[in-house]
Order: sequence, then structure tokens, then C-alpha cells
Amino acid sequence: MELLGLFLLGFVAALTPGPDILFVLRNTLSFGSKQGFLAFLGIFSGWIIFLSLIYFGLSHFFDNILLQASLNLIGGIYLFYIAYMLFKKSKNHINLHQKIEKNFFIYFKGLFINLSNPKAILFFTIIISPFINNNLEISLIILLCGLSLAFLFIIFLSAFSRNFINNAFFDKIDKICGILFLVFGVLLLFQAYKLFLMPQSF
Repeated sequence: MELLGLFLLGFVAALTPGPDILFVLRNTLSFGSKQGFLAFLGIFSGWIIFLSLIYFGLSHFFDNILLQASLNLIGGIYLFYIAYMLFKKSKNHINLHQKIEKNFFIYFKGLFINLSNPKAILFFTIIISPFINNNLEISLIILLCGLSLAFLFIIFLSAFSRNFINNAFFDKIDKICGILFLVFGVLLLFQAYKLFLMPQSF
């Protein structure tokens, strides 16, 4: 029952609006399931890195305030850049059979977006901590399964939905994604600002 709860917790947490799920959603709607899956693989690789740090007892690596602040700053600026590009582009013209390009870059964009939020390791640590002394390996696998299933569900749903989305509606989705990326970018920059000030208070 505990492992089932962990699976469900991972599944629900993955569906919570955030840069990761938003990035996969938008890429699937824009370019199809293959591009969405590549974005997911980048994010999945980030999960592997975070969970490996926990497994090998290296989670304290992200306790460094300067590192956290730097990642938040870089991540915030990058999300601002994504939002800017979404607002800058002209109205969308959907081509369901367009050629997929720059697969290499879309993977690393997903990885970078995931790693730019050092709070992710805190999230994983809180969820995994009750299982550290009992079935840690199984717990990590179950959590990854829950997270992955949620993202794959979003990819499938988005790929199916894009067949019914016209250009005008798709353009609105693009602008909404731009606004949300902007909001997440502001939050990361604000967090970076607080972290940069923190050492000065001691």
C-alpha cells in the first residue's frame, strides 16, 4: 500500500502545472508525439540525476546556496527567453506532418529546464525519505514509474488533441504557455534574489 501511495503521489505531482509538464505539453501540441517524447526524455534524465544524488547520499550537493541561486538565475533567464520567443513569433500555422528538426536540442532543453530548479531534489528527498531505510531501490523505481506515466499520459492526450485544434486556438495556447513560462521565470529569479542575499545576512 505504501508503494502504491508513492506511485500515485508521483503521478499526481507530475501533473501539477510547472515548467517540465508545460514544456512537454507545448512541444507535443506544436510538433507531435515524437517531439514531446524527446522533451520528456530530457526531463527524465534530470530525474535520474536527482534521484542518483539521493541514492548515493549526495543530495547535500544542492545545499550550496550559491549553486541554488545560480541555477535559479539561469533557469529564470532561460524561461524568460522561451516566453519571449513565444510572444515574438507570428501566428501559428499547424502542419501535422511537418519535419521534426533539432531533436538533439529539444532533449537538452528538457534536461536544462528540469535541472535549473534545485527545489526538485528537495521534492524527491521529501517523498523518498520514509523509504530510505526500506526498499529504497524499489521506491525510486516506483516513483519514476508514477512520474513517467503521468508525462506519457499528457503526451498521448496532447497528440490526440492536436488533431482537433485549429490555428487560432493553437495560437492562444502558445500565448498562455508564454505567460506561464514568464510567471515561472519570475518566481525563479525572485528565489535567486533571495538566495543571493542570504549569505549577506550572516
